[in-house]
Amino acid sequence: MQKQQLATFNALANGARASAQVPSYKQSLAKIVLQFSGSITKALIDEIVLKVGSRTVFGPVSGAQLDKLMKYRGQYDHANFLSIDLTERTLQNAYEREVGAIDIPHLGGDAIFVEVLNSAVSGTPALAGTVQYTGIQFHPAKDATAATVKDQQLIAKLLRYSIPTSGTRFTWQPNFKGAKIKRIHFVYTGTDWTGSADGNLYQVEARLNGVAVHDRVSCLANRFAQQEHKRVPQAKTYTIDFIEDDLLGKSLNTAGAKSLEFIGDMTAADTITAYVECLDLPGNL
Repeated sequence: MQKQQLATFNALANGARASAQVPSYKQSLAKIVLQFSGSITKALIDEIVLKVGSRTVFGPVSGAQLDKLMKYRGQYDHANFLSIDLTERTLQNAYEREVGAIDIPHLGGDAIFVEVLNSAVSGTPALAGTVQYTGIQFHPAKDATAATVKDQQLIAKLLRYSIPTSGTRFTWQPNFKGAKIKRIHFVYTGTDWTGSADGNLYQVEARLNGVAVHDRVSCLANRFAQQEHKRVPQAKTYTIDFIEDDLLGKSLNTAGAKSLEFIGDMTAADTITAYVECLDLPGNL
């Protein structure tokens, strides 16, 4: 895997949004590792965003929340480093592990930018990054035109949604437009789970075309199954992980879906945010 230093962040200052462009090599972007020092810490990062051209494909997500999403996968944890990882290191083969890497040569000339919003109010911020590349992932058909190639490759995305709630239940009917859903993290603000008890969001059901694909599994039972597969459930989070057994083919394919809904039950009214990890076309969601 090739590693290169990320370009210097522009407008790096306390309370400001800094950005850097990912070097455009003829390879695929697999991971960006951010390194914080000075007045910047994970807890003080309000937003991290990865863009292809003007379109956000990863985020917005806070430093603390992205840290939790990476820890759920079992990624190594360090106070001064944080990864934007487009790969899945535990999957069965090289193709499955790297299919979400962004094929830079086939983006139609769009540049890739990473933005970091730092909320520190004093001190001297310092921010650097390392870009990890892997080989070309997308091989267009010989008769594909430049206009169609950009919208044929799959890339890994992380997208944030605010979920409307009513009392102690929510019903969410997203339109994922054919994306392949790897996992959804439902983050809540109420009572957290314990080792022997459910959290405030105590069960979630997912139904595709009227058929349950995740059938009102309790928080406790859901976490047990994930831990059997070496996942690390995170505080105040209920995760539906379609690939928890490391088989990418079990991603929820929403192509042609006539209906898709998620129903969550809570013991008390709450605020719910969903973070969706998926494989999708660059210009789709």
